[in-house]
Amino acid sequence: GELITAYGYGLENGSKVLNTVNYYTNEEISIPLDPTLSPMENAKNYFDKYNKLKRTYDALTVQLKETEEELAHLESIKNSLDIAVDENDLIAVKKELTEYGYMKRKANDSGKNKKASTKGSVKSKPLHYISSDGFHIYVGKNNYQNDELTFLLAEGGDWWFHAKKAAGSHVIVKSEGKELPDRTFEEAARLAAYYSSERDAQKVEVDYTLKKNVKKPAGAKPGFVVYYTNYSMMASTDITGITEVK
Repeated sequence: GELITAYGYGLENGSKVLNTVNYYTNEEISIPLDPTLSPMENAKNYFDKYNKLKRTYDALTVQLKETEEELAHLESIKNSLDIAVDENDLIAVKKELTEYGYMKRKANDSGKNKKASTKGSVKSKPLHYISSDGFHIYVGKNNYQNDELTFLLAEGGDWWFHAKKAAGSHVIVKSEGKELPDRTFEEAARLAAYYSSERDAQKVEVDYTLKKNVKKPAGAKPGFVVYYTNYSMMASTDITGITEVK
């Protein structure tokens, strides 16, 4: 449209093409024209088409981002199902599926049933491990627990672990103001690798950082966080030898 506006003044009536130089690239370009329209009307058609495509692109960009976020959310819920230990864990997953509209709430899902569901979700506890060096490690089994561990249990100086670019548990190491030994870092990373959607791999890249670096965006779904300062390590998905507290 801009090229027609700039160079279309010399076109004859009924021209089907404008051959000119694209001043953006300094290359020859042939622009198809509607011979029944004037040069300015042809330019207007191109501008209208551009604006329509731009609106479509902008709308699809937003929709694509929302879809990617929803897929990531569903992948995290799937991981919660994979690592669920008992019925209480399943109740917590059902609660999240219902809350976000993936499951319909039953008409009788109130009163006694609602209380039972709430009670069940409260009973669902994070996994608890003790590192070989005596540090307490907590592993979220669902997105609600992940939020609770990261933003209620953990303090700024505790360490946070998560499988890189994968659905998985938030893993918190309570540092109690002490410097963690390398072995505890390695064991926490192994737990993050195992309790992730990549657990079938032999090695998983795990991000870790101080809890104070982990933030939750306003309006974000359960378990979703952002962090911009972190370390990474490759960790085994074998958690043999790490003591679980029952």
